Amino acid sequence: MDRIMTSLKDMLLKLEAVYTDKLDGNKKMEKAAFFIILALIGLVIYKLNRYTPWVVDDIIKGENVRDPHTLNEWFGHLYHFYLGWGGRVWGELYALLFLNMPKAVFNYLNSLGYLAFVLLIYVNMTGRFKISPVLLVLTNFLLFACLPAFGQDILWISGCANYMWASLFPLLYLACLRFYYNRQISWYHSLPFMALYLVLGILSGWSNENVSVGLILILAGYMYFYREMYGAVPAFAKTGAIGVLIGSALLWLAPGNFARFAAEGHSKSVGHILHEMYRNAVVLFNPESTLLLVVIFVALLMLCEARNKKLSVMFMAGAVLSSIAFGVVGEIHTRVFLGVVMLMSISVGILFDGWEGNLQARKFKFVLALVLIMATSSFYSTARSGIQDFGKRYELNMAIIQAEKAKGNLDVYVNPIAPANKFCAAYGLEDIKPAEDNKNWLNAGIAHAFGLNSIQSIKIDNKK
Repeated sequence: MDRIMTSLKDMLLKLEAVYTDKLDGNKKMEKAAFFIILALIGLVIYKLNRYTPWVVDDIIKGENVRDPHTLNEWFGHLYHFYLGWGGRVWGELYALLFLNMPKAVFNYLNSLGYLAFVLLIYVNMTGRFKISPVLLVLTNFLLFACLPAFGQDILWISGCANYMWASLFPLLYLACLRFYYNRQISWYHSLPFMALYLVLGILSGWSNENVSVGLILILAGYMYFYREMYGAVPAFAKTGAIGVLIGSALLWLAPGNFARFAAEGHSKSVGHILHEMYRNAVVLFNPESTLLLVVIFVALLMLCEARNKKLSVMFMAGAVLSSIAFGVVGEIHTRVFLGVVMLMSISVGILFDGWEGNLQARKFKFVLALVLIMATSSFYSTARSGIQDFGKRYELNMAIIQAEKAKGNLDVYVNPIAPANKFCAAYGLEDIKPAEDNKNWLNAGIAHAFGLNSIQSIKIDNKK
């Protein structure tokens, strides 16, 4: 053990020496490292997308979404969705677009979407276009580590459409506020920008229920800070606020929300709602999701002389409020954590970016980046293994379906598939049920999608 500790200490001393002599303050090296890391992140997500098949809603919806061929038909689909199922029409629109394109094209597009997602979180941390390889590594690591349903949020077509892609407008909206917090920007006061910001506010408020709640609190915080810093709330912020409120009302008050709540039997009891709100606050300390973010936030807040502490606390408060507010609908779980993780990550990143310190602090950040790169590599290895295993089992089931249809058998039995880990798109989602549950919605929907009378899961001989 002593020999191992000595070797580890020597390695760290060598790394410190390399950083001090070659890297500290070297802007060209930092820029090169930043874009290399960004490219590697994109490559990793592309590979995980490529290994991920359509699952659950993708299969059921995939055969039906090809029916609309004109703009009027697409509009009619979204209109009926808004009236009959929910207010998240933009997520539904993204899903329609993605399911209408070849999966190979979606793999590239979704990888670019993930990079946009990471970079928008990143600029909300910095408030400017700043090159920081360490912060970029941290941002990506927090998503891999803290999203309890990474596959649902990032790789599942129906899931990423409603969560990751639907978060891009709110992140862009917040980035504009963040830039102005760092310095006043004169062209923000022009009529064209304010008109665009009004539209962006509507789209942001109309994106996702719990995100829009956190967005309103953070917006109110920025307006307070602007008054404190500049003596008045700028007109663009007021215009954007009107947009967010309009968008949020369109989302929350959608007739489809009430129709869906009635169909799913949601409780209207105040006591039940308060219990769910309390539960959603407690679940933020779940070690499989946001506990790590809470611990890092508290540690940086207490131990580091970081700038913008008030701003960081505001984002953390927005994340907590968004989680608690979801109690009106139910318990926050799996993919719903994305908005909370996103806002908490910004909160942590603001403190981390503001912790500049001396040479020792910069050395620590450098070593930390190396550790996080290795940790993310481990996550990737786990993700690839689980997704590939799921993909092979999925392809086997597809082969069984095609073979049975070729024989004229429209009552098909397939293998159950248990996703290995949270990086699988189907992790936490329902699977095809056995005979006793054959009439459930998933079995019926998949049978219809493949032109079968029925489909059931049962352990069968793979060598047939």
